[in-house]
Formats: sequence, structure tokens, C-alpha cells
Amino acid sequence: MDSIFNITGHLAPSQDDDTQDTSSSIRTFVSSLVLNASVALLIFLAFSLLRPRFRRVYAPRTYAINKSKRPLPVGNGLFSWIPAALRVPDTEIIKKSGLDTYLFLRSIRTKFIVFSVLSLASAASIVPVNVRGTMGQRGLNSLSMGNVDAKSDWLWAHVALFALAVAWTMRALIGELRVYMGLRMWWLTHPQTTRRPGAAVVLVSDVPADMSDKQLENLFEVFPGGVGQVFVNRTSRRLKKLVKRRDKLAKRLERELTGFAVKCTRAGRLLARPQTRAAKSMFKPCDVFEQCADALAECNEQIARSAQNRTGELERQSTALVRFRRQIAAHMAAQTTLDSRPFRLGRVTTDVDPEDVIWVNLEISCWSRRIRGYASFVATLALTVTWTAISAVLSTLVQVESLAQLDRFA
Repeated sequence: MDSIFNITGHLAPSQDDDTQDTSSSIRTFVSSLVLNASVALLIFLAFSLLRPRFRRVYAPRTYAINKSKRPLPVGNGLFSWIPAALRVPDTEIIKKSGLDTYLFLRSIRTKFIVFSVLSLASAASIVPVNVRGTMGQRGLNSLSMGNVDAKSDWLWAHVALFALAVAWTMRALIGELRVYMGLRMWWLTHPQTTRRPGAAVVLVSDVPADMSDKQLENLFEVFPGGVGQVFVNRTSRRLKKLVKRRDKLAKRLERELTGFAVKCTRAGRLLARPQTRAAKSMFKPCDVFEQCADALAECNEQIARSAQNRTGELERQSTALVRFRRQIAAHMAAQTTLDSRPFRLGRVTTDVDPEDVIWVNLEISCWSRRIRGYASFVATLALTVTWTAISAVLSTLVQVESLAQLDRFA
């Protein structure tokens, strides 16, 4: 009886219970490992099979951009992309994709190295210490620090490894920061960068409505070399509607032509051109292609006239492009507080390339941008709280299920 009940009067766990818990924990670990490994292998095989067949999705940069920026050929083999990706030199990545892409890939590589080294070090030094513990843990629990007596000197192994891990991780991070600073200075002073039109251009946001173009120019004139030109962004609602209508007509014409070509290919002979009824032709049947082409040409003429006679139609926006005569002036302006009042000249972006600018977003006011930021933060917080509550409920259910198994105490 004394071996069954512990000192508090509760039923002590038997050896069979320990064996069952050990087997259960091992089975849970093995099942999770097999499931995740199977999913990872399935995704890996699916990517390897679909990659050469859907270039538009997995390899658009191999044909849809300028030849000078296209990556090296990979091949259509099932696993040919793996050695090709490992052989790409760092300079080729910077040349084809830019410095940001290279630094992102380098950060992933650094994290992988740190994780791999620390995992191997823990497996080689800490796991044997935990297994040799005297606390009698079984199964996977024997690999944890809980199997080591709290008064044992072997706990210093955990402290030593932790200190070495922190020191080595900090050394790796500091080394990567030094590499980043060196690459940034090399990139900013490289002729390929300095010759770009956007090297000395900044995008200024939150420009107040009461600040004239001349006042904005005088504000940036104090930087080395002075200002070459100031472009305050403006927009025309009528011209914007015409451009949207032209894009819609162009997409419709492309869709109709593509569908007609597919039907002719399937039929094996020339088919009659599709007809439609338009209000302009008094709802009489007319050729779809001619109707779309005429509407597109008319829209282009209206856009040309609106672009020439745009005086009085343009509305001033809260952003401006400033072109300096020297590159260093652009970077100094980006690191300077231009106005002490809030929501005025708050953001200055360097190295602006017109291809990277989403011009529609320039119409967003500073208040709208901040409200969207707060809404995104609230949504993220709500999602985190929701998943935390779900996890807590599931954990409670698991504990209740474990307690329900002790029905012999009822």
C-alpha cells in the first residue's frame, strides 16, 4: 500500500503508467515528424515537377525582363535547379537582382549556419549530459534539462554552452553588419549606381499644401551642390479616368483576339468574326474587333488632347520629387529633420526609380496612411489574441481529457 500511495495520500504513478506515457510521447513525436517530413517532401517534389512546366509562375525573370537582367539558365531537369542555385556567385546575384535581394538571401544563409552549428553543438554536448541525469525521466523527457538534478555540477555545461552560443551568435551578427556596411558603401559609390538617374533623386512625402514650389526648392538648396529641379506631383481626375478606360478597352480587345485565335485553332479552319451590338451603331450588329479598336483609338485621342490642355485640371498632391546635383546631397536630405512640426515633410526616400513607384499610392494623405497603419496593427493584434485564445482552449481540453482518464478516483 505504501508503494502505491505517495506521502500526500494520492495515488502514485506506477511503472506501467510511466511506460505508457513514454510510449505515447515517442509516438506523438514520431507521428509529427513523419507528417511534417511527408508534407515537406510533397511540396519539394511538387515544386520540382511544376517548375519547368509553368515558367510564367516559377521563372518569369528568365524571359519577361531585359536580357541584361535575366539569370543564368537552370535547365529543365527534375532537380537541376539545386546545383544551379548553389553555383550562382554573389556578384551575379547583386548584378541581376540588386543589393537588397542579395542581403536577404545572405541573412537566410547566416541564420541557417547559426542554427545548424548550435544544433550540432547541443546534440554533441548537452544531450549526453541530460541522458546521464539522475531524475529518472523517461522517453523524450530524458533528453531535456529536467532530467538533471538541480544540485548537480553538470548544469554548468548548459550555462557554458548558452554563453558560447550567445557570444558566437553576436559575433556572427556583428560580422554580417560589417559586411553590410562595406557592401552599402561599395554599392553607393559604384559607377553603375552613380550613373543611374535616380541616384540623386529623393521622394518627399507629406508636403504641406501651403508650401510653394519655390519654398520647397529653397529648403533643399542648402545641401551640397544644391537642387537641380523640383517636381511637385500633380494629378488629373479626368485624365486618370481616360487612362483607366483605355486600359479596360485594351484588355477586352486582347481577350477577344486570344479567344478567337483559340477557337480557330481548335476548329482547324477560319471562323466568322464575333459580332456585338453597340449603342453607337444604333444597336446594329458590328464587328467586335473593329468596335474595340475604334473605341481605343478615340480614347487615345482624348488622352492626347487632355494631356496638351491640362492647365487648370491638375490637382496638387502631397508628394514631390527633388533632383539634386550631387548624390551625397540626396542622402543627407534623407537623414535630416526637415520640419519640426508633425505630419510635415516626414518621409524622404532615396534612390527613387520611376519603375518602382506605385503612382496611385502617392495620392494617399498622411492621415490616411497612419490610419491604415493603425488598422493593420489592430488586425494583427486581434489575430494574435484570437489564436492565443484558441491555443489556450485546446490546451485546456487536452488537460481535461487527461484528467478524465483517471476515472478510478471518482
